[in-house]
Amino acid sequence: QDSSVLIWFLSKGGVLILTTWLSQAAVEEQTSVILLILKVLCHLPLHKASPENMSAILQSVNGLRFYRTSDISNRAKGLLSRWTKLFAKIQAMKKQNR
Repeated sequence: QDSSVLIWFLSKGGVLILTTWLSQAAVEEQTSVILLILKVLCHLPLHKASPENMSAILQSVNGLRFYRTSDISNRAKGLLSRWTKLFAKIQAMKKQNR
């Protein structure tokens, strides 16, 4: 929950590691690992991640929208919705500051 630690994690490529793990867990149908990674993603300040890293994790989570387990697909959809609102809010604030 320490934001400085979370930002450090992002700066050291943590999102790419999570993306790799998430993709691997999806292929291997490791639902408990997928759920855990989705939970971790809820707490990361991803608006501080690089665009390349965000693109990778968005693609992985987007692919889970149609996962065979409804719990995972619902969490993926919820996370994508949350990120969409967050990034829209950030873009609006950037426009106001210009």
